[in-house]
Amino acid sequence: MRIILPLGLLMALLMVGCQQPSEKSTVVATESQIEQTSFEPKMAGISSYEWMNEPSSYSVEGKILNVRAEKGTDFFNNPENSSVTGTAPMLFKEMTGDFVATAVVRPDFSAQWNAVSLMMYMDENYWIKFAFENSDATGKSIVTVVTREVSDDANGVVLNDKDMVWLRMIRKGNIYSMLWSEDGEDYKMARLAAMPIAESVKIGVEAQCPVGEGATHEILQFEIKEKTVADLRKGE
Repeated sequence: MRIILPLGLLMALLMVGCQQPSEKSTVVATESQIEQTSFEPKMAGISSYEWMNEPSSYSVEGKILNVRAEKGTDFFNNPENSSVTGTAPMLFKEMTGDFVATAVVRPDFSAQWNAVSLMMYMDENYWIKFAFENSDATGKSIVTVVTREVSDDANGVVLNDKDMVWLRMIRKGNIYSMLWSEDGEDYKMARLAAMPIAESVKIGVEAQCPVGEGATHEILQFEIKEKTVADLRKGE
C-alpha cells in the first residue's frame, strides 16, 4: 500500500530521524481523538530533537509516532538493590529556562510496567518520569518517579477505562509540576517536586518495556513551549 504523508509531517519525521535542527521547537505528531475531537496539526517549528537510547525502530503512520521499546528498557534507580537502569528510548530537546511540555500518549499496556512518559533528565542521578503506566499495583494509572540519586515510585489516579491521556510537565526555576488530563482541557496536578538548580535540562517523551517481550507505543502529540506559568498547581 502506498502512503502519502502531508509535507509538514514528512518534514518532521525526516528531521527527527536525521537529528537536524530547525528554528524552534515543538510537535512530533497528532491525530484525531477516539471520541472524534480533533487535534489541530502543529507541525511548524520542529527543531533539534535527539534520541537517547535510539529505539530499534520508529515510524509515523496516520500522523502517529510509533516507538518500539524492546524488553528490558526502563529508567529506574532501584532503592531496593541499588541497580541503575537507563535504557529506554527517549526523544528529547535540550531546554534552557522555564517551559511547558505536553504529550498525548497511548501506551501498549500488554505487559506490567509498560508506559509512555514525559521525562525531564539532568543526568543518570537526577531525573523525573511522569508516566501513563500499567502499574503492578493499580493497572493503567498515572505514575510519577522522581530520582534524586535514588528513584521513588508513586502510583496516582487509576484510569483503567482509558487508553490515552494528556500528560503535562512544567518547569519553573528548579520546581517541576506534573499534571494530567482526560480531554486536554481540564488538567489535574499529580505531583510537585524540587530538583537541583540547572541552567538546561533534557525534556522529552520516553517509551519503556521493563519486563515484557517488547512493545510499540503511540505518541499522538508532543509539544514544548518556552513559557513561565503563574500557578504550578493549575498549570496556568
